[in-house]
Amino acid sequence: MWSDSVRLTVISSPPQPVLSVSPSWLNPGASVTLSCEGLKHQPAGWRFFWYKAVPDPSSSSYTYELLPNSTNGTEQNSFIINGPTHTAGFVCRAGRGGPKFYTHYSEPKFVWSADPGPAASFSVNPDRVQHFRSESVSLSCEGNFAEWRVRRFTEAGHLLDCFYGGRMNGSTCTIEPFYFSSGVFWCESNSGEFSNAINITVLYDYYDGIILLSPVHPVTEGDPVTLRCRDKDHLLSNVFFYHNDKLIHDGSREELNISAVSKSDEGFYKCQHSGKDSPRSWMSVRVTSPVSSLFLMLLIIGPVVRIVLIFLLLLFLCCRRNNGETFFSVHSRSDCSFLKTFIVDEL
Repeated sequence: MWSDSVRLTVISSPPQPVLSVSPSWLNPGASVTLSCEGLKHQPAGWRFFWYKAVPDPSSSSYTYELLPNSTNGTEQNSFIINGPTHTAGFVCRAGRGGPKFYTHYSEPKFVWSADPGPAASFSVNPDRVQHFRSESVSLSCEGNFAEWRVRRFTEAGHLLDCFYGGRMNGSTCTIEPFYFSSGVFWCESNSGEFSNAINITVLYDYYDGIILLSPVHPVTEGDPVTLRCRDKDHLLSNVFFYHNDKLIHDGSREELNISAVSKSDEGFYKCQHSGKDSPRSWMSVRVTSPVSSLFLMLLIIGPVVRIVLIFLLLLFLCCRRNNGETFFSVHSRSDCSFLKTFIVDEL
């Protein structure tokens, strides 16, 4: 005797791809490559969809917006974004079949820009890249937005907000001593704007360690820069400084002065004192665009050129007048003394 048949439907959990970005830190004019991995052992026929992560003000998560040229998905599991300039988050997922069977969204991955943007910027107090874990540090968001949140991506790969060991007061996040850890920090507004990012190093050996005092933001080519070294209590003298692990200062003074930085000065720096090394920190050098330099030059010399051209025109008319070839009556006098008054008034 047979029992009634039963139909079983097995629903497998959608896989979750893993997104990678390269490079993680933006270079001016460089492209960024997104790669959606983790589906090698899945059936073929996937199309890949690419999204921008938009901060969700109602939670600590993100909403996702399809990137241009990604509406119908791509056959390749990589996607190139040309010339991004600001910090941003991205997500991918894949779909196949009809109707589409979609994977889960990947975890968001970020590309970071050290340059403060026009809409949102980020600063740290004390104003340095390296800190002792025993210090209280304030992280401030700046821009015309009503609400902010401070995010950090830790060295262990965790995405956290200010409330993990800190408190948010308006647009400033203050992290209490001993809750501070190394990572990349940035701000997000309630309107979806990202600030610049700062890669902060936290030293755990706060009793006996030393840190390097170096610029938080990129330094403009030609500007002066001073690097110093300190322990928990005070600045140190007789310090050795290293650039990309090469000794560049013999330890006879307490600071390293670069009168006018160039692109060749970009790189990792550390200091050494009494056999102790600080952590390394990257100093970025921003090269001034030739177009920007030309525009600034035109702004400076433009008014001068205008005055000179007007002066030459009046001088020409004056000389024609004295020769009896008057175009129009500039003055009733036959001399050109009025030009002196004109030059004084213009300059």
